[in-house]
Amino acid sequence: MKRHIFPYATVLALSLLTGACAEDNGNYNYKNINEVTIATIDDQFCEAGAHLSIAPTLTILDESSINLTYSWTIDTKEVSTERNLDIDLPALSYGGHLCALTIKDSDTGMQYRQTFTLTIANPFNYGYYFLTRKDDGSTEMAYIQAKEEDNSTIEDVKYATGVAEYPFGSEPKQIYGAYGYNSDYSATRWQLTFVTQEGETPVIVTDNSTFLPTSLVTESNYIEQDKGYTFEPDATVVSMQASTGQFFTSNGQFIRYANGKLYRPARHLQEYYWTHPTMGDRGASFAWVYDELSKRFYTLQTYTSDIPELGIIADNYAYDNVIEPTDNCDIKGKILYTYDKYSNVNTFNAYTSDTDGIRIYTFKKSYNAKDAAFVDEALLPLSGANENTTITVGSTGLSNGIFYVNSGNEIYSSPTTLPQLTSFFTVPSDLGNIEKIGLSALGNRLVVVLYDENSSEERKGSVIFVDVATKKITHTFPHILHHCASYWGANESSNLGYGQFGDGK
Repeated sequence: MKRHIFPYATVLALSLLTGACAEDNGNYNYKNINEVTIATIDDQFCEAGAHLSIAPTLTILDESSINLTYSWTIDTKEVSTERNLDIDLPALSYGGHLCALTIKDSDTGMQYRQTFTLTIANPFNYGYYFLTRKDDGSTEMAYIQAKEEDNSTIEDVKYATGVAEYPFGSEPKQIYGAYGYNSDYSATRWQLTFVTQEGETPVIVTDNSTFLPTSLVTESNYIEQDKGYTFEPDATVVSMQASTGQFFTSNGQFIRYANGKLYRPARHLQEYYWTHPTMGDRGASFAWVYDELSKRFYTLQTYTSDIPELGIIADNYAYDNVIEPTDNCDIKGKILYTYDKYSNVNTFNAYTSDTDGIRIYTFKKSYNAKDAAFVDEALLPLSGANENTTITVGSTGLSNGIFYVNSGNEIYSSPTTLPQLTSFFTVPSDLGNIEKIGLSALGNRLVVVLYDENSSEERKGSVIFVDVATKKITHTFPHILHHCASYWGANESSNLGYGQFGDGK
């Protein structure tokens, strides 16, 4: 700052000159300034849409003689004009938002302000996701938080009917998760795909770091809008080869989704109705699929060149090429689970249940070669196996190479190689009958979903956690679910790969 210094004589002369020009009437009207002090407001952490109440601590010199107005703002937008903030939060993005309380003295125009930060936290992160169906067919997602101290209770259960402002469709089918790096490779996260068969947003893709939509897949994503393709998906699968993308089965068609676009459904030389897709592991660019018409499994991949005599034009974006495994066989019973594991050749297993027990069908296929082959069928006798039987197959932790299957409320385990069923755990029936079983992503606990048709509760489904090492129930969450369509364990994993889910359709 530049300072100006005047000699005393000059100051005196200026003051005399000023006195000569101004008349002093001797009548002064001073107004005391009434001070207002706002104490520091603590930073706030809330979930989206939560209720926020703040009673600021104010110090006012003379409150009876002051005319104050109040303005609370979030990102400069006014949300309240009351002295105390007491609101349901408006729609806000996750992360930090600058907030302020501004108090104005209407008589003097003086303003006083205190700022603070409001952080909107993602309520859904690492944990256990359940896609459930209400009696009217609508969809509700339930979520159990995976706490570091592993002490989640029923109070930690949260619900959602969509992702951000996008609602789930009706007739829920599947949650599918893939664990990997963010696009900038700065951190790992789960990518979660929610599949419902009907509604404006049948597929919503998000991740557990933000739980905001990263993709919305509808009929409008088809490249060829004039072809009249419909999109009513019942299952999805994500290729481990990133450039290959994601695939859906819809109305028996196999459809590739990549770069935000749905490509035309695969075209074949005869009729098939595809379900239960499973991608070849380790980036192999082919898929295993089940044909509901022939009751057989096949592999699909692209044609590498045109075949004019058959009218085939190669299309790198459509899996038109159907390859039937040599010595193929008919599949008996209800398909419970399909699983592809890489070990020099891709070994594909399909697990089914019928009145005889659990059947395991094994296929093999070299990496991306046209030599798929049926290898073996094994029958594991299991009394009481039926359409309500469910299964989960482990690939991590203590459950690596183990599968679990139930008959009624009895759970059995078996190695995936040289399978032999052994009694594992009996689930008490006080919360109903087993509807689904799954695994945590770390493979150290069974997640068992029960359903009690006779319960008077609004949500008749319950969840228990069973430690696979001690074979004891560690957590119980009674009456938190409607009918469970699909489950995904998205707790933190040290391995890149896939979590566990139920029947995938």
